[in-house]
Amino acid sequence: MKHIATYQIHDTFKITGRGIVFSGHILDGDFMTGDLIRFDFNGQILDRKIKGIDTGIRVEEGKPNVGVMIDCLNEKEIDDLRNWIPNKITGKIYSNR
Repeated sequence: MKHIATYQIHDTFKITGRGIVFSGHILDGDFMTGDLIRFDFNGQILDRKIKGIDTGIRVEEGKPNVGVMIDCLNEKEIDDLRNWIPNKITGKIYSNR
């Protein structure tokens, strides 16, 4: 896998029945569904598959807001991530492409 993009996580949202969505900005590169996001969650490095991407209309810091839906292991992980305050942590995006 190679590093292809960097994504800054600003917030998290739970979509009932679907999972967790990160809200943030792409700092560099480009990515797509099926790629992997690696991020630090409370001192633990997590790798999760990206299962959806949505570009919003709200523009902050000169960049459009991008929602990234990820696969989670279970409901507990979804709830833990929903209650997490990412504080603009940076996630690295990897791909086999």
